[in-house]
Amino acid sequence: YGLGLYLLSIGYQTCLVILALYLSMHYGMVLRRLHSNAKHLDEVAGVDKRTKHWFYGHMKHYTNNETGLLRLIQRFKTFPLMISHWIGPVMTILQVYHPDSVHAVLTSGAPKNDLGYRFIRPWIGDGLLTSKGSKWFRNRRLLTPAFHYKVLKPYSEIFNKNSLVMVDKFKKVCGQSVEVHTHVGLMTLDTMLQCAMSTNTNCQHVTDHPYLMAVKEVGDLLMERSRQPFHFFDWMYNLSANGIRNKVVVKVLHDHTEKIIAERKEVLAKAVNDEEKDSEMEGFQTIKGKVLDFLDILLQSKDEDGKGLTDIEIRDEVDTFLFEGHDTTSSGIAWALYHLAKYPEFQTKCRDELTEVLGDRKYVEWNDLPKLEYLTKFIKESLRLKPPVYIMGRQLEEPLKITEKSSGRVSTIPVGTNVSTSIFMLHRHENFWDNPTVFDPERFTKENIAKRPAFAYVPFSAGSR
Repeated sequence: YGLGLYLLSIGYQTCLVILALYLSMHYGMVLRRLHSNAKHLDEVAGVDKRTKHWFYGHMKHYTNNETGLLRLIQRFKTFPLMISHWIGPVMTILQVYHPDSVHAVLTSGAPKNDLGYRFIRPWIGDGLLTSKGSKWFRNRRLLTPAFHYKVLKPYSEIFNKNSLVMVDKFKKVCGQSVEVHTHVGLMTLDTMLQCAMSTNTNCQHVTDHPYLMAVKEVGDLLMERSRQPFHFFDWMYNLSANGIRNKVVVKVLHDHTEKIIAERKEVLAKAVNDEEKDSEMEGFQTIKGKVLDFLDILLQSKDEDGKGLTDIEIRDEVDTFLFEGHDTTSSGIAWALYHLAKYPEFQTKCRDELTEVLGDRKYVEWNDLPKLEYLTKFIKESLRLKPPVYIMGRQLEEPLKITEKSSGRVSTIPVGTNVSTSIFMLHRHENFWDNPTVFDPERFTKENIAKRPAFAYVPFSAGSR
C-alpha cells in the first residue's frame, strides 16, 4: 500500500514537471514571437527609445491621464505618421494618428482587437462593439432599422424632457462649483434607458437605483483594470478582488436587462388585436401609446432565413447600446458645457442662434437641427479637442500598406499587429490643425473643412464599428 502511494506520488510529480515544461516551452515560443514581431515593428514604424523602460515599456511614461496624453502629442515632431508603443517587455501596439495612416487602418476592414475590448466583454458580451466577422455583419444588418430617422425622430421629446430636468437641477446650484459630468451622466443614462427599453428609473432624482449604481461601478472597475498590467490576463484578474466583484456587478446588470426583455416579450405576445397595438412603423409593431424603442426592434428583427436574435444576443445588444450611448454621450455633453463656460463669447453666439431659431418655443424640434449651424460648429470643435472615444483598436489579419502622401513613403505592417488609432492625437496633429490647442469653432466652416483631409477629423470613427 505504501509502495503504491509512493509510485502514485512519483507519477503525479512527473506529470506536473511535464506540464510545467510544456507550458514553459509553449509560452516561451509565444513570447519570443511577440518580441520578434515587436522589434520588426520598431524598424517599420519607429520607436521612442528615450522613454522606453526595459520592463514597463512606455506605460510608465505615457500614463492614462492628462499628463500622459499631452506627452504623446510631443511625438509628432519625430514620428509624424505612426509609432511603435511598447506595453511591456515583449509586446507592442502600433499607434497611428496621421490622416494617411488612420485612413489606411479604418478602411482596411481589419477586425477590432481583443486587447482592450475584452475588458468590457463580460458585461456587453458579443454585441456590435465587440463582435466581428459574419456575426457582426448579420447583427449590424438586423439593427440598421433602429437608426432610421423615422425611429429616432420621436426620441427628441425624450431628449427635451430629460434635458430640462437636468437644467432645473442646475438652477438650484447657480453660483456654485458643479461637477457637471455626474448630472449629465444621470441624464444620458435616463434617456438611453427610455430609448432602449422604455424604462423610467427617474434616475436624475433617485440616484441609488441598483442598476444605476452597478453601471457606475462596472465603469470604475474597467478603468482600474486598464491601469493594472497584470490584470490584462483574465485568469489573474478573475482571481483578484476586483475581478470577483466585477462578476457580482455584471450579474446585477444582466439580471436587470433579462427581466425587462422577458416582460416585454410577454406584453408583445398579449397584444393580439389592433386596439392593443399601434400601427406599424418601418415594419415593427409596438404597444399602443408607447414609442417604438430599441428593444421592440431587437425582439422582432428577422434575417433572410426568418431567424431572429436569441435572448442572449438581444441582451448583449441592449447592454452595448446603453454602454456606448450613455458613457460617450455624457462625456461629450459634459465637455461641451465646460467649453461653453470657459468661452463666454462662443456661448453668447450659441444662445443667440437658439433664441432666433426657437423663438418662444421651449423644446428643440427635429426640423430645427439643420438651422443650428453655429451650435453645430461649436459642438464639432468640442469633440475635436475632447473626443469621447479617444482611442480605437484593430488587429491586422493581412499585411497592411500605409502610404504617406506627402513623401510617398510606403510602410508594410505585418499580420497580427495590434493597431491603436489615437483620435486624441489625430485631432491635435500640428500638420493639419493650426494652433491645435486653441478652441475655435470656425475651423468647421465649409471652406476650412474642404482644406483638410477627410480623415483628419473622425470623432465617431469610420469603417466597421
